Amino acid sequence: MTFVADGMLGNVAKWLRLMGYDTLYFNTHRKIELLRTARKDGRIVLTCDRKLFQENPDIVVFIETAGTAPQLAELKRKLSLKLSPERFFTRCSLCNSLLENKGKNDVINLIPEYVYAHKDKFRQCPECGRVYWDGDHCKEIRTVLKTLADM
Repeated sequence: MTFVADGMLGNVAKWLRLMGYDTLYFNTHRKIELLRTARKDGRIVLTCDRKLFQENPDIVVFIETAGTAPQLAELKRKLSLKLSPERFFTRCSLCNSLLENKGKNDVINLIPEYVYAHKDKFRQCPECGRVYWDGDHCKEIRTVLKTLADM
């Protein structure tokens, strides 16, 4: 299942990426571009725009709730989303690319000294260059995702 989220769902797009879902984000008023991309790539459009949903119910999921956590819960319910921990943290949360495993020496000049001294596993986005590691924030994200999975 792959997605394209409109400009009203930037946080949802980020969290879907953290879950490992291929999710494009279109922050544009030109809904035709969003629909064209979705149809071409076989993606599901996520939106809070009722009119867009009513005009394209075959590929659009209308998100009725407000707030990221309730919106993710709604998506999970409507699409029977599966949360697979082995897929967590496999995509860049900024640009959606699949992350590549890297060694310490590959990222030595890209991370803080403290992180280099205390972490051994890294992932890097081949598109934007962002480097990821399993920091304290990952524990918090996993807690949120576990709560979502248990709903």
